[in-house]
Amino acid sequence: MNEFKLREAKDIAEHGSDEEVNRHLQRMTRVDRRVVSRKETIGYMFFDGSSGFNIDSQRELFVDSILQIDLKKQSQFNIFAGLWDIVDDILIGGVIEKTRTRWGKFVPYFFLIGIPYAIVVGLYWMLPLFFSEEHVNDLNYIPKFIAFIVLELLMETVKNFRGVATAGYLSTITPYPSDRRRLLSVTKYFNLFYAGLPNTFVEFLLDFITNGLIKASPTRTTADMMKWALVILGPFTAIVTGLVTIWYSTLAKERVHQSIETPRIIDSLRVVFTNKPLLMYMISNSLGSFSTGISTNNYYRWILFMTTFETFAGIPSVFFQPLGYAKYNKLAAKYSTKRLYMMGYSIPKASYIPVFLYGLLIRDKDGQQLFKNRIAMFPVTALWEIVYASFQGIIGISRDEIQNECNDYIEWKTGHRNEAILQVASTIMCKIPERLNAVFTPLIKDWIGYDQNAYKNVQPQPERAQPWIFAMSTLFPAILAILSIVPMFGYKIDKATRDNMYAELNARRSETAQKITDAESGVSED
Repeated sequence: MNEFKLREAKDIAEHGSDEEVNRHLQRMTRVDRRVVSRKETIGYMFFDGSSGFNIDSQRELFVDSILQIDLKKQSQFNIFAGLWDIVDDILIGGVIEKTRTRWGKFVPYFFLIGIPYAIVVGLYWMLPLFFSEEHVNDLNYIPKFIAFIVLELLMETVKNFRGVATAGYLSTITPYPSDRRRLLSVTKYFNLFYAGLPNTFVEFLLDFITNGLIKASPTRTTADMMKWALVILGPFTAIVTGLVTIWYSTLAKERVHQSIETPRIIDSLRVVFTNKPLLMYMISNSLGSFSTGISTNNYYRWILFMTTFETFAGIPSVFFQPLGYAKYNKLAAKYSTKRLYMMGYSIPKASYIPVFLYGLLIRDKDGQQLFKNRIAMFPVTALWEIVYASFQGIIGISRDEIQNECNDYIEWKTGHRNEAILQVASTIMCKIPERLNAVFTPLIKDWIGYDQNAYKNVQPQPERAQPWIFAMSTLFPAILAILSIVPMFGYKIDKATRDNMYAELNARRSETAQKITDAESGVSED
């Protein structure tokens, strides 16, 4: 039957009219077929959301002001941590790439990683409880620094295992691009609310503390209240994530079969780095990973003393958020994934430029620059949030889809799937600039005069540091985003190539599935 279908496809391709070819391609790709069940979809929504169901955005506050690790020591540690992160990624990718089980290539790791994740991440957030107040406030206390190093490395390792397995699994959950895009649309829209719950809660809590809505006392300082907020919420979210990961492993299914033989790691790496579309995407992603390490959240927290500023300014944007998610499948049917990715990534980031110019160049009646004023910054931030929300679904889905498209492109060209190594290679390309950021960010903060104790003591940052913080959280990301999309012009998978690729892949996958079924039947008969 499969041979007949292939002969039919070749005959139509060689002798059919354009209309017949297009009609046959549409029938072969089955873009409207849905194989992921409702139960599995709901499970995946919570599983995907669990990766963001944390308070990781508070790690900088935790390390700088609560655990109190010296900035220079952070920079020195991040050099070693960056090297370990890359080595550990390669090892993890190699192990997962060679995995073949009855449950699939990736699903077993969801089950295995749940408990270690909960334990390691939970202990990390509880670190301040293991030392006396005197030692916690000592920036150079060595036992505290060693414990921090050990748990940082362990935490990165368990998160990398989960991240590599999850990214690879997504490209195998369904062979149909439309089905996958549908799953991503509903999942990412759901997780705008679910995944952000812990972080939103802790941000409100911190704002209540710093703005005096939760009163300090002689026995309970603002620093104490911040510490307990993180020490309680951090382990709680880690336990939830671990349990959800284990639960989803009982529902997860891999529907795109791997080749029967396992690929050699060196061959997988060669394939990954010799495919031009993939290489262009990885270079673009890598350039986009450079940053100053100072985000808009830092600006809202350190300058405006309102971590929830973005939340309130973003209220009007709620009405625009569904647009990208609801319309993505229609846009993908009309445009290439590359075009959607470039548009969704560059436009919101470039919109930071007018925000920066407005905040820095315009002054109020007292001669103060507007970026220091909550009321003055509220309308422009609200407008920026609307722009970002309108493109949020497009960039959120297209970023995953372009990774999946690269996985499928390699299979189309070579006959093998290399999800784990592809994820590792792409991650390493990003982690090199990210780790350089981690090395230089503490030094940058030290250079601009950032005060580690200012926020927890509800004091403003030094005047010299404030404009730098604003520029590094707005202007710098905009420039880097615009530069990072330039390599994507070399990503040559246009819409026609993509549609043809999936038509051929579906025919091949039917053959692979039949071979695996025949092999299993042969083993059973023996």
